[in-house]
Amino acid sequence: MSTDIAQFAAFLQTELELTTGIHAILEQERDALANNDLQGLQTLQQEKTLCLRQLQDHAEQRLLWMKASGLPQSAQCLQHQDIAAAANIRLLWSNLENQYKQNQKLSVQLSDIVLHARHRTLQKLKILRGQQNDPHLYNDKGKASSLKQGQGYIQV
Repeated sequence: MSTDIAQFAAFLQTELELTTGIHAILEQERDALANNDLQGLQTLQQEKTLCLRQLQDHAEQRLLWMKASGLPQSAQCLQHQDIAAAANIRLLWSNLENQYKQNQKLSVQLSDIVLHARHRTLQKLKILRGQQNDPHLYNDKGKASSLKQGQGYIQV
């Protein structure tokens, strides 16, 4: 049975375009976070959600097609006799793999940015609420006043 190389190439090309679009959105999110552009972030979140749905649907279609064609659903499909002869498939697969890795790396960076921003915000809220905000850092003996002596004993 001969595999439809053109169909497989079309699947990979479309998936590559979608992942590249998601990468662009992730970069815009990073810029919006840096500029505290909440309205822009909200718009980008909606765009990203739509693109991710499209990518998921498309990837599912590709995987179903690969299964129906008797191809392994991994990089081992590149060893199939019909696909091994097509140079464009190997290049598309490699580009798609690299794009997924770039997107993952950028997602981790965005996650770190958001977690650090969350931590800073929580620290600011603690200060505003007066929690853990001792204005007297040292006592008259030069010791940190926030360190309570004898905390291991029951205080009456």
